[in-house]
Amino acid sequence: MMTLPGTIILPAGPTLKSADLCAAFGFTRQALNYYRKRHGFPAPSSGRNSAARYDTRAVSRWIAANGKRVEWI
Repeated sequence: MMTLPGTIILPAGPTLKSADLCAAFGFTRQALNYYRKRHGFPAPSSGRNSAARYDTRAVSRWIAANGKRVEWI
């Protein structure tokens, strides 16, 4: 299993692109999908594949629930 970084740096805004999340986690989209299916990562709120958008609040709650810290840029 991939390991999440201790601090995850995300762009501020109401939604996050899958590319932003992949860059922040250091994962591929396939790995992000793995976390969604196996570890409760939030499903996209809109779009599919590279156009997927994730609710920022849901993502930040998931990150905190997994013992990691979020920094905003």
